[in-house]
Amino acid sequence: MMYTRLFYGTIQTGKEQEALAIMSEFVDLIQNEPGCLLGQVLQNGHEIVGISSWESKEALAAYADGDIARELFTRMTPLLMGRPTARSYEIKRNRAKPAVTQTV
Repeated sequence: MMYTRLFYGTIQTGKEQEALAIMSEFVDLIQNEPGCLLGQVLQNGHEIVGISSWESKEALAAYADGDIARELFTRMTPLLMGRPTARSYEIKRNRAKPAVTQTV
């Protein structure tokens, strides 16, 4: 089974570029974590979402309980309206075309 973690929050006005830069940095960092399959950053206006997918529950737990995830919360919280939210999900079905795995 694969697992996905969603991190999301609402960015304070004027902090969008800083928040996007931090999230992009973290997507690059998690790519080196054991078991990380995918990292994405989504933005729609003031909403920002980080998506990471993991090859196992153990790999996700190691990330979620580790220093990288903790640092993400620490650095992002001052830029957001309220605390960010993170939730983990078991992937029940997954289909992707090869273009999805290409980096931007």
